[in-house]
Amino acid sequence: MKMKKIGYAIAAAILCAGLHACETDNYEAPGETLQGRVSDAAGNGLQLEQGASSARIKMEELSFKNPVPVYLNVKQDGSFINTKVFGGRYRVFPVEGPFFPLDSTQMQLVDISGPATANFKVIPYLNVEWVGDPVVAADKKITVSFKFTRNAAPAGFTQPAPADYQLFISTTQYVGNNNYDNTRVGSVVTATAAMENQVLTITSSQPMKYATTFYLRVGVRVNDSFKKYNYTPVKSIVIP
Repeated sequence: MKMKKIGYAIAAAILCAGLHACETDNYEAPGETLQGRVSDAAGNGLQLEQGASSARIKMEELSFKNPVPVYLNVKQDGSFINTKVFGGRYRVFPVEGPFFPLDSTQMQLVDISGPATANFKVIPYLNVEWVGDPVVAADKKITVSFKFTRNAAPAGFTQPAPADYQLFISTTQYVGNNNYDNTRVGSVVTATAAMENQVLTITSSQPMKYATTFYLRVGVRVNDSFKKYNYTPVKSIVIP
């Protein structure tokens, strides 16, 4: 009988401890929103890759002495949104992208206690644009033409040299270096400063499948530490 009472007491203690743990851990989930856009000087959204492999938004919650950064992914058109942010005051700025790094004056302090917006203008390393439309040859291979120009470096920075370029092809609109059919494109092509503002042409390495819509874009990158591409806008083409 005595052992049975001891067992009941232990069970009750464990139950109370469990209930106490549940009560103290019952925090509200984050529910505030931060959104915005990363654009160039003209206000055009930066052409990026979808997801974490391209530029990110760095957030530092300033109520902490040594805040641990939180990162948000940026979408293909340069926009970003997160609807699960804890309220507070944050230092916010884009990082790790194909653009010159921001200095401290370009970082934003954002008070998040409801929907908040933070827009940024950056200087992309390169501007990459289409020249004409993609062309499908009789053998079903695609040829595209494009050109790139470099932007002048802001004070304190050096203009990085062009590194290489590539045609990216996919059956989804989220085409880029993290989402492409590597059986239909060749190796990267070395780029040089002498190619700036010249019309460049590149052709798919394999014929395209008939009766299929393909999405295309060209990426050019510079020789910096992140090796992220600046892109043309996405174009689509239907193979008859």
